[in-house]
Amino acid sequence: MLAMTHQAARGRAAGGAPPAPRWRPGGSAAACPRVRAAASFAAADAPPARVGDPISAVDTPALIFDLDVFEANCARMRQSMAAFPGVSIRPHAKAHKCPEVAALQLKLLGPQARGVCAQKVSEAEAMVAGGVGDVLLSNQVVGPSKLRRLAALAAGGARIGVVVDDAGALRELAAAAAGAGAVVDVLVEVNAGQDSPTDRAAAVSRVAARAAAAAAAIRAAGLECGTVTGGGTGTYALEAGSGVFTEVQPGSFIWGDAAYERATGGEWGGPGRQSLWVLTQVMSVSPGRAAAVVDAGLKAVSLDSGPPRVDASWRAAPPSNSAAAAAAAAASAERGGAAAASAQRSSGGAQQPSGGVDGSADAVAPEYKCGGDEHGILLYPQPGAVHALGPPAASLPPRGALLRLQPGHCDPTVNLFDWVVAYRGAAVEGVWRIAARGPGS
Repeated sequence: MLAMTHQAARGRAAGGAPPAPRWRPGGSAAACPRVRAAASFAAADAPPARVGDPISAVDTPALIFDLDVFEANCARMRQSMAAFPGVSIRPHAKAHKCPEVAALQLKLLGPQARGVCAQKVSEAEAMVAGGVGDVLLSNQVVGPSKLRRLAALAAGGARIGVVVDDAGALRELAAAAAGAGAVVDVLVEVNAGQDSPTDRAAAVSRVAARAAAAAAAIRAAGLECGTVTGGGTGTYALEAGSGVFTEVQPGSFIWGDAAYERATGGEWGGPGRQSLWVLTQVMSVSPGRAAAVVDAGLKAVSLDSGPPRVDASWRAAPPSNSAAAAAAAAASAERGGAAAASAQRSSGGAQQPSGGVDGSADAVAPEYKCGGDEHGILLYPQPGAVHALGPPAASLPPRGALLRLQPGHCDPTVNLFDWVVAYRGAAVEGVWRIAARGPGS
């Protein structure tokens, strides 16, 4: 994608908020359907945890991420991109859709980071509302309503860019920008294809050649072309080293997923590099079938790139056990701090990513099967056998146990949740709304 800028006079679009609902003083919730409906909605929209909660107290299914691994992934990206000082990092927000996550990753990536990408106008609106002041729409924007909203973001002071692949779309964008008195950066999209070649270096070389030719054509027409942007987590280093790209757009590197683990040989995703998980609870256990049912089904995991993987080395005690452990730890604290710390590490919930309560580093991961909208079925293999079921009952998780699922594809999995829980060790440090979730507009 190659950039040139369209400019128009500046201004601001007007907007308004709907009036707040009114309620007769002294009325009860039962007598006022509007209030009752609002209360029901508030309960359904409640976050799954609070800051300071143990991870074992998080309501399931929940989207969670390990802050230690997240920070390490950002540090790894920053170190990798230091080899290309003339190339900026513009991480893609479609991976997280959360302004708080965007702010954190931009801080961790350092001065080489330059704003974020978004894929929908609604994502850009969420980022700008959350304090991100530089957003590139790496997608076409079609329709007068969306164009007006995009122009309003630019008129409000944010730096906004958008890609186009059609002259008519460019004229419509120019009219919307002029109507709002806005300045919008315009990037010409170069179709690089969406195949998944086995030879990534050769594929990126072909893409870079096409991008260079397009940039030359733009300059030959007397237009500026100061930005060539693209790439992703699997190829960013190749684009950055091509001598053509001035900016790269990795997104999934902060999370990892099963598909990226396979595609990159564990470089992004896998042991020590997977930060994003779906926390799920065991609802029932069937020793005869060597199976367990969990509360994460199609509403909690995306299957487009394959099923999630169970982290067999990590298991948290049921919430009731965690409460008992916390009480025991508090009692121990009165007798001695060391005993309290030991009790909390051993019984108070999840531990570090290398292992969890009641987990085993050499445990065999079960196979995840979709059980419908609300259920997943875990099929446990017989130790020492291939494709055989029926392990001893002791190897199955107990009812109520908490397990971690590695998403098959992180982006659409994030899009299924209203909240994301950030944790460190066994404690919740942040609970943030996924403000741009949904189909987008």
